[in-house]
Amino acid sequence: MELKKAVGLRIRALRRGKGLTQQKLAERVERSVEAIRAFERGASAPSFETLERLTRALEVPTRDFFDFGSDGDDIQGDRLGSMDTVLNAARRLDDDGLELAATMLETLAEQRQRGEGPGGG
Repeated sequence: MELKKAVGLRIRALRRGKGLTQQKLAERVERSVEAIRAFERGASAPSFETLERLTRALEVPTRDFFDFGSDGDDIQGDRLGSMDTVLNAARRLDDDGLELAATMLETLAEQRQRGEGPGGG
C-alpha cells in the first residue's frame, strides 16, 4: 500500500475514533472538507503544517499517523479503525483498568486462536 493511502487510512481511523465528522475535523484544522476527504482516500497527502494541525485536532502524537502495525502496510481500514477504537479507549483508563483490559484482550485473543469464545466458531 502506498504511503499516502496508509496515512489517509490512519487519519480516517483517528478521526472516527474521536467521533468527529469530516466537516468538524476540517474546521479544526482550517482546511476544506474536500481536502480531508482527499487525505482519507489517499488522493493527496497533508503538508507538514496540516499534519501538525491534525496532530493537535486529534490529540495524538505525530507518529500515530505513520504507525501501520508490526506487519507493515497490510492492515486494512476496518481493522485499523477497530484497533484505534481500542487504543483510544485504553488511553482513557487508569492503570488498574488498563491492566484489566489488557488481560481481557489477551484472553479473548487466546480463545479466538483456539476457536472458542465470541466469534471464534
